[in-house]
Amino acid sequence: MQKVLSIIPTYNEAANIDRVIDAVEHVAARMRSYDFSLLIVDDNSPDGTAKHVKVLQKQYDNIDLLSGQKSGLGRAYIRGLTYALKLGEFDAFIMMDGDLSHNPADIPTLLKALSSGADYVIGSRYTEGGAISGNWPLSRKINSRVANFMARKLVGITDTVTDLTGGFKAIRAEALAVIDLDSLNASGYIFQVSLLHAFLLKGFRVQEVPISFANRQYGTSKLKMRDIIEFLYRAYKLNPNAPIQRFVRFGVVGACGTIVNLAVLTLLVKLGHAEVLLSAAIAIEVSIIFNFFLNHYYTFKGYGSYPVRSRRESFHTLLLKMGKFNIGALGGAAISFTMFTLLYKLAHLNYLLADIIAIGVAMSWNYYVSTHFVWKAIDE
Repeated sequence: MQKVLSIIPTYNEAANIDRVIDAVEHVAARMRSYDFSLLIVDDNSPDGTAKHVKVLQKQYDNIDLLSGQKSGLGRAYIRGLTYALKLGEFDAFIMMDGDLSHNPADIPTLLKALSSGADYVIGSRYTEGGAISGNWPLSRKINSRVANFMARKLVGITDTVTDLTGGFKAIRAEALAVIDLDSLNASGYIFQVSLLHAFLLKGFRVQEVPISFANRQYGTSKLKMRDIIEFLYRAYKLNPNAPIQRFVRFGVVGACGTIVNLAVLTLLVKLGHAEVLLSAAIAIEVSIIFNFFLNHYYTFKGYGSYPVRSRRESFHTLLLKMGKFNIGALGGAAISFTMFTLLYKLAHLNYLLADIIAIGVAMSWNYYVSTHFVWKAIDE
């Protein structure tokens, strides 16, 4: 018989916790092949949530209560999961909210996916068959969609996972034991994304199953502005190899290359008294070579899919990539000059605006060439 622990973090859920525990216990009683326990992780709720749990402990003998200072959803889960792992007696963990937005009746579906070989099962609102109740506020629906979109783009998680921020999941204990929970560094809702990212990096099998998500009937949402700020910041910092992070680094390298170009041109003309056009050509090539090496060892370092891989390459391969990058960069320069001419001469745009647009188009071209032709081999 497998032992399963349902971990439920709470803060001011006195109006919900009785119904949540009763619902989970009802499901557990019908699952004869599992030995269920519950762990309520309460952040010292001032509304007396812990008192309700203590009363229910007299009715059910499988409830544990872990109290602590309020430090956010993520910290509560880390505290609960760490505590549960130290006990060393469970085969799987269920993570779910304490407001009945997650239907305990879906627990058997999550556990079935674990039994089929998955290590990390997400109860998804957005996969085929998933649903959200019609009374969930439009603002929350928009927040959820935007959060999923931002997490996908900032962290670089592929479309194979539809619900990155979902909090209803089942996790295999032996897989979780490999994850360094303290390193997730997430106090708020970004914890869900951080944990998923950690499992993907380890190469564990992640699976989604459809669930019906309901709006809470009692109490209020705990989402605050600081949670949104932390979500965006942590999501951006989470995976340095995500496309947006690479593009930002690519832009930084381009700006540095411009400085190098101007410095070389100034040195050759002012100090070396070289001819201007020849100096400009040399400055362009020096800045291209500079950009190549900075991109190679900074922008595209470790460029690849989950899990991140690294490989050594020969000097010949490095020269080949440099040649491709050089051709692409010269093509970008030609595109920039042509675009500027068309916008300034024919469209009669302001020369500064025309130049900004031309630089943007050229940068997009250079980035496309870099990711699809120059450093593409790293991702194969």
